Amino acid sequence: MSRIAVINPNLSTGFTKKVGSQARNIVGASTEVLALNPRFGPDSIEGYYDEAFASVGLLSVIRELEAAPEQHTDPIGGYVVACFDDTGVDAARCMTTAPVLGLCEAAMRMAAAVSSRFAIVTPMAVSVRPLEHLVAKYGASSQCVVRAAGVRTLDFEGANAKNAYAALKKQAEICLADDYAEAIVLGCAGMTDIANRLQEELGIPVIDGVSAAVKMIEAMAFLGLRTSKAGAYAKPPIKAYHGMFAEFMPQG
Repeated sequence: MSRIAVINPNLSTGFTKKVGSQARNIVGASTEVLALNPRFGPDSIEGYYDEAFASVGLLSVIRELEAAPEQHTDPIGGYVVACFDDTGVDAARCMTTAPVLGLCEAAMRMAAAVSSRFAIVTPMAVSVRPLEHLVAKYGASSQCVVRAAGVRTLDFEGANAKNAYAALKKQAEICLADDYAEAIVLGCAGMTDIANRLQEELGIPVIDGVSAAVKMIEAMAFLGLRTSKAGAYAKPPIKAYHGMFAEFMPQG
C-alpha cells in the first residue's frame, strides 16, 4: 500500500472534503489518501495576495507529515497541492524527495494529450493573469486560453452552486465557439464534482485538476519516482529563520 497526501492550501474544509472524496473514488485499492488543509491561512485562494499566505500553510502541513514517525515505515509516496494556482509547489518540492504536483500542471498535461487546443475556465478575473503565467511556464501558451466565469471560488459550495455552474458552463461554451477550444480545463479545485456533468453536456473532454493530479501522483508513487535534488529543488541551505517563521528553519 502507498500513501498520497492531497493538501488543500486554504481553510475551506468543504473543499478539502470534496477533493478528498474525489481522490478516494479514483485511486486504486492499494492507495491510501490523506486529505488535509492547514491550520492557518485564507478561506480561499483568489489571486497573488492569497497565494502568498496560503503557501506558508501548505509548507507547514508538508513539514509535519515529513517529520511524522510513520515516515520511517510508511512514507508519503507523493503530494497533490489541491489548488489550481499551483500554490507553493516549487517550494514544496524543496522540502521533500516525494513528487509534488499542482492541479494546473497536471490538468494541462492531460488536456494537451487529448486536444490540440484547450481553455482553462477559472472562477474570478483576478486569477486569469496568474494562470496565464502558469500556462507560459508549462509551455502551453500557443494552445491554451484562460477565461473567468465571473463567480467567487466559494460559490461552488452551498446555495450559490447552481448559479456558479451556469456561469461556468456559459463561459465554457464561449471558449468552444470563440477560442476554438477542443477541451475544457476546470480552473478550481472546488469544481471537481461537476466535471462529469459538464463533459456530458458539452460533448468534449473536461479535465478536472484534482483527478488529473491524483492519478499522476499515484502513478509516480507506484513507479518510485522522486524529486531530483540535483539543482533547483535541492534541500534549502541551512540558515536562521526569524520571528514567526523560526520553525521553518532548514535542518542539516
